[in-house]
Amino acid sequence: MIDRNSPIPIYYQLTCYFKELIEMGELRPGDRLPTEMELCERHRVSRAPVRRALTDLAREGYIYRRAGQGTFVAPVNTSQEGQLELRLVTHHDIRWLATLEQAVYLWNQLHPEQRVRISSTISSRSDFHHVLRRLVAQGKAPDIAPMDYVWICDYALGGYLTPAEALDARWTRRLCEGLEPLVYQGNEADGRLYGLPVQTDVTGLWYRKDWFEQEGLTPPQTWPEWLALLDYFARPEVMQRLGHRYVTAFPVSELGGEATVNLLIPFVWGAEASGAITSGEGALATLLPGLQEALRFLREITLTRRQLLPPNMADTPWWDFPPLLSQGVVPMILGGTYEWPRIQEDSDWEDEEEVSRHLGFVPVPRPTLETPPTCSLGGTSWAILEQSPNHELSFEILKLAASAELSAEFCMENLQLSPYRAVNENLISPQHPWLTLIVPLLHYARLRPQLVNYMQLSRVLQDTVYRALWQGAVVEETLRHTTRLLQILVGDVG
Repeated sequence: MIDRNSPIPIYYQLTCYFKELIEMGELRPGDRLPTEMELCERHRVSRAPVRRALTDLAREGYIYRRAGQGTFVAPVNTSQEGQLELRLVTHHDIRWLATLEQAVYLWNQLHPEQRVRISSTISSRSDFHHVLRRLVAQGKAPDIAPMDYVWICDYALGGYLTPAEALDARWTRRLCEGLEPLVYQGNEADGRLYGLPVQTDVTGLWYRKDWFEQEGLTPPQTWPEWLALLDYFARPEVMQRLGHRYVTAFPVSELGGEATVNLLIPFVWGAEASGAITSGEGALATLLPGLQEALRFLREITLTRRQLLPPNMADTPWWDFPPLLSQGVVPMILGGTYEWPRIQEDSDWEDEEEVSRHLGFVPVPRPTLETPPTCSLGGTSWAILEQSPNHELSFEILKLAASAELSAEFCMENLQLSPYRAVNENLISPQHPWLTLIVPLLHYARLRPQLVNYMQLSRVLQDTVYRALWQGAVVEETLRHTTRLLQILVGDVG
């Protein structure tokens, strides 16, 4: 029943499995569910995804717990008669779907006379844009869709999305006042808000804090320090002592998707700020020169130290990198704070205290100590499609999903950064050691370019990374080809 090769999180597969059993009547009200340990053994998974699935089922009213007695199926009205269907198109990266499902549950509790259900179409992440645009072209657009921050400009200016101000200007103004400034910038186009953010995240370097402390090491701050640490972890006696097989891993191809670009960009910004390059004219001036220096440095890892890396690194999708860290395969990976749920699924680390003992997260190394540290900021938002016949109802549901209360609950449960300043300020406390570590990284964050045609630009850069970092193509020749394609995409042809 559990597909470990699927990008769909294990906890969500378990959640859907139990929902289907309940809705089909195979599990009836009052039936006792197996214990967490029994479910772990039956499905051969760790406790973290089982606990998350049961928590979500309880939150949505499918089950309830009795202290000392167990977990039982709740009396659930599974009839769809009289319910209004809101259509959602999403992709396999559905960890944020819980906020929408919880909002629908709250809505149905508050408005039993106007019950709502979500009908989801799940595509692969690579097919998501094709599926969504095809449905729009056919006049069958969904009501709601998830949007990465970097997609919003393209979809908004293309006329696909409805601005929040058009549905409730006063509420939208209050929401914007509470957002982190960069989060607002990532969700607006032409001065109007199109995305209602669920969470935000930053990129950086994950590392095994427990191993570093055991070896008397500190995480790298500069490019030379990182190379020296990679060589240290490659020593046979160190590999034997710690048990890892490779020294690091990160996406280097189109299989990494947007993560490939998201993780590359801070190296580009670092090269720009170091003074190693000179800017030119045009929209691409702040990207291309830094890209050349960043690729030259990263080739010191992917080409010069190829034997120290997983041999299938270019054939690995982004969601398969985080388990390399939790399973002890590597001491460091490039990644983002959004990857904690994936790490948790393959580890026995269940709470923040355990996470903070085993893992660390810092900005990616930069050329020199004089270079300011940077992180790439991203996140997931809900957006309402312009074609939707249910604008007002969809917006009321998303208001619930966007509340500070649900955001705080979601972020504490999933160890994620909130889009709201006040929530993030409250997350910094002794009770939240991991969140206290990552919230300050927002000070180093920058947005990727907010451009029309960003998805096509990203695919060009993913191909550039693969050819330069994995195939060993000459950087200068590769970038000449890349430059021409990017200039066409952004209309910067001189």
